[in-house]
Amino acid sequence: MAALLAGAATIALLTSPASAQPAADQADQTRKTVDTKPAPAGATLLDKILVISRTGKTAIESLASASHVDQEQLDRRMATTPNEMLLGVPGVAVQADARRVSSSINIRGLQDFGRVAVIIDGARQNFQRSDHGTQSTFYVDPELIKSVDVIRGPTANTYGSGAIGGVVFFDTKDAVDFLRPGETWAGSVTGRYESNGKGWTASASGAYKFNDDLDVLGNIVYRDYGDYKNGSGDTVAGTGFDLLSGLLKTTIRPSEDSELKLGWVGSSDGWTETSGGVPANDVDLKSNTFTARYNITDDARSWLDLHINASYNKTNLDLTTLVPQNRFDPSTGLPVLLPVGSTSTFDVGTAGVDIWNTSRFETAGVAHELTYGGDWVGDDVETGGTAGGDSFYTPSGKRSVSGAYIQDKLTWDWLEVIAGLRYDNYSLEDSTHETSGDRLSPRITVGVTPFESASLAGLQFYGTYAEGYRSPSLTETLISGNHPAGVTFPFLPNPNLRPETGKTTESASTTS
Repeated sequence: MAALLAGAATIALLTSPASAQPAADQADQTRKTVDTKPAPAGATLLDKILVISRTGKTAIESLASASHVDQEQLDRRMATTPNEMLLGVPGVAVQADARRVSSSINIRGLQDFGRVAVIIDGARQNFQRSDHGTQSTFYVDPELIKSVDVIRGPTANTYGSGAIGGVVFFDTKDAVDFLRPGETWAGSVTGRYESNGKGWTASASGAYKFNDDLDVLGNIVYRDYGDYKNGSGDTVAGTGFDLLSGLLKTTIRPSEDSELKLGWVGSSDGWTETSGGVPANDVDLKSNTFTARYNITDDARSWLDLHINASYNKTNLDLTTLVPQNRFDPSTGLPVLLPVGSTSTFDVGTAGVDIWNTSRFETAGVAHELTYGGDWVGDDVETGGTAGGDSFYTPSGKRSVSGAYIQDKLTWDWLEVIAGLRYDNYSLEDSTHETSGDRLSPRITVGVTPFESASLAGLQFYGTYAEGYRSPSLTETLISGNHPAGVTFPFLPNPNLRPETGKTTESASTTS
């Protein structure tokens, strides 16, 4: 990878002088801005503060282990993979294969099967293909992303069920990120060439503002790379790929206090899988994510800060064998030969709804920030293909996960307390098995700011205890049959598999 970056050259051609100027996005689901007043004479005017929590707090104020990667950092890194976008974020590692286009995120040692919730514009990315490598992968092009938020541990359980490791939220670009005040359109074209792998990246974006209440952004990215060479100068087979990605987003402002965002993010990818250095499978992947996000915030009604999100993500992965492959029939255990052209398919559809509101009020001198809501995510997995094919590892079935929560942040002088409770319920089934379960998960955080002197006024200490609840996946629960390759032995279903519970105790200090 170092050789790739060392050989990279980037050319940016701006067709409008406003092609990369960030602007405030006051109705974003996970981010708001705190406006700065004109600086007095001799004072320094600071940049606007980026806020990452659902209740409008910065990473420092959130009383949680959180990190934010903004557009400036992404541009400076010239990130081409999720690994590069998250490089250096504490406690986070990204696992990617030689093609660099599919990624899996590890937070504090927890990974796969939903332990880390990966969210793109509010849409959960639950694609799974079980094999000997990483189980859960997602596909997003960094050219489409303007920021990444990371919340470590189950303190992020307001973002949905199962995230005992944490949440990674990718926020795609908006038209306002290209348009300066008074402008109605802007465009950007970017090119990149890498000598190791001899590949090109081309990206084009266009933003148009119809009026103050309606704007639209479109983006298209194409990457075409050959096999790269390792440190010894040998070509690594199966590392080339070609990828086409796109983004279309429109923002509608029905009123001064409300906003509706409709978006689509898609990718079409192709590569060759190898086995023992020999091409084994031709892979074709298509992923499409559709989102609708609405929020209304009324300063005159402090009880109203309502967000309603709906999403659907569909990922289709097809394998076609390029050479004959020796396998075992999953049902009989007898040897079978997969001829050239045999197929395996993985189709995963994930629908989701997420609704929450924050009410702000005071009682007896104590400020309250009460957040309450509910969410639902449904996975529909369909796999199939030739007997003995790779799709056997990932059984077909359906899983439904829902939850509701309430969380209150109380602030009194130097003391802050966050108390929350989440209820989770799940069910999963295939043609012969069905299982379900539920649980209550608490969270309590106490923060103190004991110093009043100017030099220590921003120093805060906090401690947290939080629990999270992850329902079993379809693969963990329902896989059944004989091992399809190498040697044959039976896999047995485990419909009584208990869910996984994460319990985290954390203490830290922050300063602002």
